[in-house]
Amino acid sequence: MNSLSIAGLVFASTFGGALLGIYLRRILPESHLGGESKDVVKMGTGLIATLSALVLGLLVASAKNSFDTQRSGFQQLSTNLIVLDRSLKFYGPETKEIREQLRHTVMLLLKHRWPADGSRATGLDGPEITESAGALYAAIRDLSPRTEAQK
Repeated sequence: MNSLSIAGLVFASTFGGALLGIYLRRILPESHLGGESKDVVKMGTGLIATLSALVLGLLVASAKNSFDTQRSGFQQLSTNLIVLDRSLKFYGPETKEIREQLRHTVMLLLKHRWPADGSRATGLDGPEITESAGALYAAIRDLSPRTEAQK
C-alpha cells in the first residue's frame, strides 16, 4: 500500500466515524448524553491519543536508531576503503591493478546497493561481487614485499 491509499483509508475511517457519531447522537437516550458520559469519552480519547503519541515516538526513535547505525557502518566502511586504497598507493606502482580491482569492486557494491534506475536494491552476495572481492583479496594476499617500507 502506498501512502496515498493509507491516507485515504484513514480519512474515510475518520469521516465515517464522525457520521456514525452524528447518527448515534440522535438515537441514544438523553441519559447517555450527559456531562459524566462526555467526561468519560474525553478521558478515553485522551488515553488513546497519549498511547498513539507514545507508539509513534517509539517508532520514530527506532527508525532513527536504525538509520544512525547504518550511517555509522557506511562511514566506517568508506573510511576503511580509503585507507586501503592509500596503503596500496604507498606500497608502490605494482599495486596499480589491485587498486583498479578495488575501484571495480566498490562500483559493483554501489550499483547493487543503490541502482541507477531506482529499482529495489539487491543483496551484496551476488556472484559478481563475490568473485570480484575474492580476486581483490587474492591479489592483495599475493603481494610480496621487496623493501623494508613495503613490509
